Parts: sequence; structure tokens; C-alpha cells
Amino acid sequence: MDVKEIVKKCKLTEEEMQNYLQITKDIDHKEDHSRAYRTMMNPTRRELLKFIGTNVRTFDQIQNKFQLDEELIKYHLSMLVQLHYIINSENNWKATPRGIGFLYNAVMGN
Repeated sequence: MDVKEIVKKCKLTEEEMQNYLQITKDIDHKEDHSRAYRTMMNPTRRELLKFIGTNVRTFDQIQNKFQLDEELIKYHLSMLVQLHYIINSENNWKATPRGIGFLYNAVMGN
């Protein structure tokens, strides 16, 4: 899946996209790749990202799906936020282009 297709699937608002682009513009790709590898080795985080996917999910929806302790879910979500794979927008979780790209290029193999 190419970048244009990934961005098209993304549910970020224009303002959220601009913030995302600003935050990610100076990422050290070597360090980022290493951190992403370590973080995404956790199957719960991969499943969380898949569940959010190209949807907008509430915390309640996530908690109902995963049936984990609230603090544990918040921890895993925070790890995905640190990678800039998801954002919390008005109590709704959305995948960023990086998150969707990871899903389609690494997890789903499309």
C-alpha cells in the first residue's frame, strides 16, 4: 500500500494531521525503527493497533474488546502513542499514517 492510500484511510482531521506531521518530521529513523521493533513485539499492542485500524474507537470499545485492566490498556495505548502510531482525539483513538502503514505493510502483509 502506498503513502497516498495510507493517508486516505486515515481518520485524522486536518488539524490532527498537521500536528502529526510536525511531531514526526525530525524523527531519527534508525532509533525509531529499533524502538518500534521492541514495542511492536508485544502481541497485545499489535492487536490493539489492528482493532483501532482505520476506525475511530472509544476507550470503552477497546476495554470491552480486550477485557484487560484499565491501567494495562492505558499503558499499551501510551506505548503506541509514543511511536506515533495512534492519537487520542477527544477520547477517541485513531491510527496515524504510521500506524496504518505498519498494519498494512508489516502486520497484514498487504
